[in-house]
Amino acid sequence: MIYDEIDREILEILNRDGRTKFTTIAKSIRRTEGTVRNRVRRLREKGVIQGFRVVTDPVNLGYEKQAIIRFQMEPSYETYAQMDNLPFICQGVNCDLLALYRANGESNFILEVLSKSKHDLDYFVSELGKFDGIEDIEVLIKEEKIYDKLP
Repeated sequence: MIYDEIDREILEILNRDGRTKFTTIAKSIRRTEGTVRNRVRRLREKGVIQGFRVVTDPVNLGYEKQAIIRFQMEPSYETYAQMDNLPFICQGVNCDLLALYRANGESNFILEVLSKSKHDLDYFVSELGKFDGIEDIEVLIKEEKIYDKLP
């Protein structure tokens, strides 16, 4: 998908606030509202824009810890099938599983987790460690946001 400067400008505005009206965007980039509407529709159809979401502050929602958890798991259908249980473990220990990624490198899985307390995070990690084939779990607790493209 090739997109141009107009698309980039539209995406920058929508990344700052996905609720920005097309008329406001049009004025900002000196185009018509119809141009903006058509460009956004095309970007959605091509999968560049995959949706709009609310960005929340985990601290204001009562989460004390934000963590990235990296781990190695032996590759097999049986071991990977265990990943389906992760959301259920989180529900039982005041955690929220934000994302699970397959990766390459020293770790082949990466989790993003929010927890209500250090104790809850530790319990989640101990439950994760019980999965078959998991080794080398590393927990990286986010301390301070220095830069984030999203507001």
